[in-house]
Amino acid sequence: MVRAFPWWNEKQKRLAEEAKAFAEENIPKGEEITWTKKYPTEMLKEVASKGWFGAFIPEEYGGMGAGVTGVSIIAEELSRVCSALACAYAVTMFGGVEQLVMHGNNEQKEKWLPKMARGELLGAVCITEPFVGSDAAGIETTARREGDEYVLNGKKRFISNAGAADIYCVYAKTSDQPEDRARYRHLSAFIVTKGTPGFSVERINELPGWLGLPNGVLDFNEVRIPAENRIGEEGDGWKIMMDGLNFERVLFSAGMLGPMREALRYVINYTQRRVQFGQRTIDMPTNQFKIADMITDYTTSRLLVYYAAYLMDSGIVPMVEAATAKLFASEASERVLSQAIQVMGGDGWTRFYPIESFFRDTKVNQIGAGTSEVMRIVIFRGWTRAMAKELTMPIRIKHEKLKIPISITHPLAKAAATEDGVLQILAEDYFANPGLYMTLDDIKKRLTETTDEQLIQILTTLEQKGLVKIFKDRKGRISMAKATYNGLRKAKPLDYYKLIPEWVSKEHIF
Repeated sequence: MVRAFPWWNEKQKRLAEEAKAFAEENIPKGEEITWTKKYPTEMLKEVASKGWFGAFIPEEYGGMGAGVTGVSIIAEELSRVCSALACAYAVTMFGGVEQLVMHGNNEQKEKWLPKMARGELLGAVCITEPFVGSDAAGIETTARREGDEYVLNGKKRFISNAGAADIYCVYAKTSDQPEDRARYRHLSAFIVTKGTPGFSVERINELPGWLGLPNGVLDFNEVRIPAENRIGEEGDGWKIMMDGLNFERVLFSAGMLGPMREALRYVINYTQRRVQFGQRTIDMPTNQFKIADMITDYTTSRLLVYYAAYLMDSGIVPMVEAATAKLFASEASERVLSQAIQVMGGDGWTRFYPIESFFRDTKVNQIGAGTSEVMRIVIFRGWTRAMAKELTMPIRIKHEKLKIPISITHPLAKAAATEDGVLQILAEDYFANPGLYMTLDDIKKRLTETTDEQLIQILTTLEQKGLVKIFKDRKGRISMAKATYNGLRKAKPLDYYKLIPEWVSKEHIF
């Protein structure tokens, strides 16, 4: 079940074995936490003693240098123990460690990273606010510069490790200028330490899952921090946040893998021992199908997570891959745990098996680190933008002999950039794509050299004559066009558009 991927290095393979052994030894303590709701302080000390808080930190700062893959391996195994342990660890990684490693200056790295590598400082990330959730660009917490200090005012909400963390990576607004907002240069990132005057815990939430992990609201009231605690330049906050979210989504998803593995372990062992209707329940095809689906969800999630981690370790920014891993794993984890309970029946629903606790954690997976809806937006926009050239629709024309619409790859003779030339192109496209508009680029590809302005003028004139219908984008710009029925009649005779298969009876054609 913990098979190493072929691209893992020896350090990562050893780490996987060590982390697996640690998880199996500490699962009983994790089960205790689901009843007591106590923060896993002692287990976190054991994790620290193994140097795992330094998994992502370069060796020169006391870390292991095991990359995103190494951190994900640890998160997967710790998540088998309990969510409080896995989350406390993961939140530190994307609540200070990643930001300092990737964007901190030498002084900041030397000051904070060795302590974090030793597990002496736990972290938290502070983005969400009472009135700001998925729209992170709308952050209202402010940071004003006063000499060598910044003064923070505002609130942060749904902060995991609230109160338990020692340092907090806080994103705050440092500019109200419209031009800065338009360029996403209005936010900055800061390190705020526990105990700073004016910085306090306002509330700890009662949650149905993440038992033992404090999650709450933080208040910033004239909180003064040294300017040297700013990460990067003023205005770099959005870029730092986006980089951090890719890392967070991969690591957050890795923490979903452990419970899925545990669900499979319990379900398979349970059904091998449960007898109903004179047979083991694992021998029932319906249960085998459910288990097969669980295996598919787990293995696919694991592949997506570690592929995204591999890309990050290779220096590639995996925006789409990280979002895909997060979206799929979060929804798969809910399916897997729900099926596990279904297969185990009433026993699965009791708190005497850990499946019930893992199941209650699954819903937040679709909310934290970006909702499933946001992930779909990221995937749609990022993938279609990145694949724009590969997604270009081929030109389709009327086949000279077969008289049917067909795609072509060879260059076409180009029409003149005139009203008649444009109308001819629109008419030919109607034959091949009768329900579609043509984009300006589609039309320009089939015209002799012309500019957007010239083409727009031609289309505008044709529209005024009732020969073309124009589509405008949200900004009111002409983006597509198609021939009207009058335009089609003017461009070509009716016989050009006719396409009647030979098998159709002639008496049915009029």
